[in-house]
Parts: sequence; structure tokens; C-alpha cells
Amino acid sequence: VKGAAWATLAAQYVSAAVFFRVLTSRRMLPLTWGDWRLPTGAEMRQICSISGMLLLGSLCRMGVYTMMTMTALKIGALTMAAHQVALQIFWTLTYFVDPLFVAATSFIARDHGRRPERVRRMAWLLLRLSVGVGAFIALVCYLIPTYAAGTFTTDATLATMIGSIAPLMGTAQLVSAVVLVAEGVLIGCGDLRYLLNVHCVNFFGLGALLWWVRHSGLGLRGIWIAVLANQLLRLTQHAAHVWRGGGPDLLDRATKAGAGDGG
Repeated sequence: VKGAAWATLAAQYVSAAVFFRVLTSRRMLPLTWGDWRLPTGAEMRQICSISGMLLLGSLCRMGVYTMMTMTALKIGALTMAAHQVALQIFWTLTYFVDPLFVAATSFIARDHGRRPERVRRMAWLLLRLSVGVGAFIALVCYLIPTYAAGTFTTDATLATMIGSIAPLMGTAQLVSAVVLVAEGVLIGCGDLRYLLNVHCVNFFGLGALLWWVRHSGLGLRGIWIAVLANQLLRLTQHAAHVWRGGGPDLLDRATKAGAGDGG
């Protein structure tokens, strides 16, 4: 464990150094110490306004997964072990969606407010790609627990428990891919306040669901029903938000309204 901790620490410092080198080579950061300055009060307020909402939203989002782990621990050691293996498989595969998330936050933010048609096309493209990538990693997420659970444990009971939730893991993985890219699109559109509200509400809602799971005797399956419910809830909320006019104009209402006025 100590070696893994040191390796993680070293990786973080190396990554920071590489990022710093790339940004300075592109002249996005000052090359000399004398060119650095402290941000002004107005700049700090803007930075804190944006980063504060992102931070609080992330804390609520990750808090949901922490509550899932705590629920598994309360149920029993075997459930906790199976959940940790399943969650590690799930989280590892989500990294395949990260490039689409980054593309959404970057490209949508660049054109939002200036080129609505390009934003609409880009958002649809990214969402379609998220479905394709999500379907692939969902299949992998199903196959690994079903046929390769022995890679992570020599305990037959534990392997069986992990395999029993494979359908839930795969389905949650597919929905998660679409949700992650959708949230990248919404971040690019500047809908940070909406996302903050959603994550805060969901934190308490999922907390109540997990409390029920713990006391209902559903065990590991109940926890992963909560994982899937979390993703489905976020997807439904984002779809409703876009339907009400938030985010990008995916339905091209502006063009249709203009055509109607012209007629």
C-alpha cells in the first residue's frame, strides 16, 4: 500500500510538470518568474464563483459513491470486497469516455453563444459517440465480471457475487457514458448552477435510497441498483433541462421558430 501511495504521488508531480511544460511552451503561462502576478480581486471572485460550483458539485457526486461504499461496509466484509472490485472495474472503464467529456467542455464552450448551429451539431455528434463508446465499454463491463472475476480474487464466493451484478454494471456503464458527455456539454454551455443544484439534490435522494437498501436486505444487488438509479436519474434530469430550453438547442427550436415567423 505504501508503495502504491508513493507511485501515485510521483505520478501526480510528473503530470503537473508535463502540463506546466506544455502550457509554457505554448506561451499560455509566463516563462519568467517576474511575469507572474497574483490575481486581482475581480479575477478571484470569477475564479471562485466557477470553481466553487464545480467543487461542490464534485463533492456531492463523489459523496454518492462514498455512501455506496459505506453501505457495502455496513452490510458485511464480503459485500464490501465485491463492491470495491466491481466499482474499480466500473471506474476504470469510464476513462474511455473522458476524451469525449473534455472535447465537450472545450469545443462547446468555444462556440457557445456565437455559433449555435455548430454547437447543436457538435453536441449531437458527441452524444452519439458517447452511446457508441458506452455500448462498447458496457459490453466489456459485463464480460469482465461474468468471465474474468477470478482475475481479481481467488475466493469463489466473491467471484460469484461480482458476476451476479454484471448486468447492472454493464447497463449503468452505458448510461454513465451518455450522462458524462451530456454534463460536459452543459458545462460548456455554462449551466454550472443547474448542475450544482442537480448534484446536491441527488446526493440527498441517493442517500435515502441507500439507507433503504441497507435496511431492506438487498445487499450488493441493491447497491448496484442504486448505482444504475443514480445514472438514470441524472440522464432524466438533463433531458428535462434541455427540453425546457437549457443547454444547447438540440431540437433546433430557434430555426423552426424563425421559419414559423417568416411564414
